[in-house]
Amino acid sequence: MHWTKVSILCLFGSFFLLANKAIAQDNSPYSRYGLGDLHNNQNTVNRGMGGVSQAYSDPQSVNFINPASYSSLLLTTFDVGVEGGARSINDKGSKFSSGFGTLSYLQLGIPLITNKWGLNLGLRPVTRVSYNIQESGNGTFFDTLRVPLTSKYEGSGGLYQLYAGTGVRFGHFSVGVNLGYLFGNIENNTRLTFPDPTMYASHRMFRTTYNSFFYKVGVQYRAKLKSDMDLTFGASGSLKQNMNARQEILNETVQFDASSNNYVTQDTVKYTKGDRGTVVFPQEFGAGIMLRKFDKWMIGVDFNSSQWENYKNFGNKDSLQNSWKLAVGGQFVPNATALSGYWNRVAYRLGGYYGKDYLQLQGVNMPTLGFTVGAGLPVRRMPYSNQYSMINLAFEVAHRGNNETILKENIYRISLGFTLSDKWFIKRKYE
Repeated sequence: MHWTKVSILCLFGSFFLLANKAIAQDNSPYSRYGLGDLHNNQNTVNRGMGGVSQAYSDPQSVNFINPASYSSLLLTTFDVGVEGGARSINDKGSKFSSGFGTLSYLQLGIPLITNKWGLNLGLRPVTRVSYNIQESGNGTFFDTLRVPLTSKYEGSGGLYQLYAGTGVRFGHFSVGVNLGYLFGNIENNTRLTFPDPTMYASHRMFRTTYNSFFYKVGVQYRAKLKSDMDLTFGASGSLKQNMNARQEILNETVQFDASSNNYVTQDTVKYTKGDRGTVVFPQEFGAGIMLRKFDKWMIGVDFNSSQWENYKNFGNKDSLQNSWKLAVGGQFVPNATALSGYWNRVAYRLGGYYGKDYLQLQGVNMPTLGFTVGAGLPVRRMPYSNQYSMINLAFEVAHRGNNETILKENIYRISLGFTLSDKWFIKRKYE
């Protein structure tokens, strides 16, 4: 491995550590439901095009949304992405904001047979739970006694996927599959406290640990229209899957300790550990079409849906519904083969999407709407090297909810991706 590659790996390792620290600042009340906020699962290239990815394939980009695209790999490609941004939430006139940052994905695409059979190894987050909510009200005791109390809800954790995928081309038809391991834990805490700090308070904790295998299949068909133009159809998805999980529950009485400025346990009312169960992950399906003119432009449309009404956590349902999203986007390169004028070789991207969110609170649907812009910045190739590098940027403005929903959320997200393509496995010849 060249020293350039080692430097890049170290650089993005540092980004990953910084992103994990930044995640603690996030506060999303919507992540209380289901498995948490669903992570944006496209790579940075596709995010710049509104998330269009079902029919997308490129020799220098690893599209893990549709594993059939791995068959297009020409060079070994290291692909990593990070993201950061801010969210603002409007709660009936009250506004608050928070920041977030995290690793988006880390993957390595390897062509087993150039432009025919490819392999991808990767790691990415799937969901994220991060909320801190406080409500004031009155509690009724002994049927008549009403006492003011404060309810505090906190949650943290998330799920990750470690996966391997392969895609194979048969003429104009490609098929692929991702197989992997889903893991992580989610912790939800509820604390009821009283204005008088000498009074005992109650604390309840649920911690669920997930570990299960998963799969996703994909297909693509590419029809050649002209010598420099083609049309690709793509689809991917998975059936309903049962995930293994273990649940830990703690009920305890706590009291505020002024010396430590925290609540300390006075009595454990109930504690159970190791209860095993299943969590039903819903069926997912997506399909799309993309028209492309080689080294010039591409435009595509995607439709994705998930059957979240089937979701169950240890047999319990949640405030979830079937969701869908329609995305449109494209890319334009002024002159990919230009010998001068750097900006002629930059890929300019634009897209947008609209859909129905998987949350349904108090029987009200929650619409989602977003716009994206992006760019692919080629990195100058070093003399006498086989490296082809690209820095990808994407900026997204998303809106979740409306005047009829409990909360309205605005999200501003910046994504940074880096791809390093190289012939890493070259058989050296010596005279």
